[in-house]
Amino acid sequence: MMLRGSSAQAGEAVNLDTIVAGSTVDSGLPGSAELIRFTDATLTDPADLPAAREALAAALGEAALVDAAGVVGNFQRMVRIADSTGIPVDGRMAQMSEEVRDQLGLERLASTRLVLD
Repeated sequence: MMLRGSSAQAGEAVNLDTIVAGSTVDSGLPGSAELIRFTDATLTDPADLPAAREALAAALGEAALVDAAGVVGNFQRMVRIADSTGIPVDGRMAQMSEEVRDQLGLERLASTRLVLD
């Protein structure tokens, strides 16, 4: 929801399928392949992290690298807190996010079903 809202406010079109398809789908944003690589490296491939950092800095600049690292860290924190406390999605947010959840096929994930029930 935040990505869709912020990109609409900035007047940019974003392909949300990139969220689940990764770099196999063009998001429409500059540096998206490097951002995806950096994010994947921080979460699942630490051996690639140095090269991913360099590629991201080369594509978008040092400031963007710092921002991306902050966003990855913040989302990890938020997800861990929400998951560990079992915060359910309220009716309003469930309704607002339905289109995005359908587009991305998130209902297939067991954790999503638990939170929405």
